[in-house]
Amino acid sequence: HGGAHYCQNESCRRSARNGSKFCKDHGGGEVCKHEGCTKYARSNTELCIKHGGGKRCAHEDCHKASAGNTEYCIAHGGGCRCAHTGCPRAAVGKTGRCISHGGGKRCQHEGCPHAAADNRSMCCIGHGGGKRCEMVGCVKAAAGNTSHCIAHGGGKRCRHEGCSHAAADNKSLCCIGHGGGRRCEQAGCSKAAAGNTSHCIAHGGGKRCQHEGCPHAAADNKTLCCIGHGGGKRCVMEGCTKAAAGKPPFCIAHGGGKRCQNAQCTKSVLSGTPFCKMHSVVQVSWTL
Repeated sequence: HGGAHYCQNESCRRSARNGSKFCKDHGGGEVCKHEGCTKYARSNTELCIKHGGGKRCAHEDCHKASAGNTEYCIAHGGGCRCAHTGCPRAAVGKTGRCISHGGGKRCQHEGCPHAAADNRSMCCIGHGGGKRCEMVGCVKAAAGNTSHCIAHGGGKRCRHEGCSHAAADNKSLCCIGHGGGRRCEQAGCSKAAAGNTSHCIAHGGGKRCQHEGCPHAAADNKTLCCIGHGGGKRCVMEGCTKAAAGKPPFCIAHGGGKRCQNAQCTKSVLSGTPFCKMHSVVQVSWTL
């Protein structure tokens, strides 16, 4: 009754801000009193939300702004929640769902179900969205708040002295080799769990060989087969179907893998030694 006060800018029908003749977009309302800030003060405070203005979260010791018409911030259950049954996360934007359940802006790459990593590219990280690594020639995504990908030193690093690897989790801040990340649930096993499974590869974790009846782990994500059933890198020698050994793209029979350190010997090394089977025996006899 009496009507709302509209912005006096010509052709604008938005409501005027309290104590002003104009709407927010046309200069109405009070500006945040924080030095250098040009945002508008919220409610009856003299500051914008970022600088402490407006309603604050009612949770003890929390100083964040309350979300929507609730008394709590998003982290403490305020605002609109995800409509997916049993999901406690906050809904993103006007979608009514969290990112994991399809909310927010999605990647525009055809057939991609993932969320967009930024508003500019509208693509997920896998399709080029978000911050990229600043290393020359690298196209990977930058990790966390750093300017490089994990391979080039970005993201959180292992806190173990002298270790340059990336931390596997935020709790331990250690790499997998120094005990970080999820561990195998097999009693007495201290190895890392593989992939999204709860066990290490030796105890059945990770992707397994798809060959019927095979209990071994898959050697690669493309074939999903173990080495014995054709998975992993193969020898590049024409007509050879054996697995490549180590970095050289050849099998052991064709020169791949580590070779005996004895001069003039080209045979492959015996496991755990720098010599072939014959020269390992010779080395032992000399020691005796």
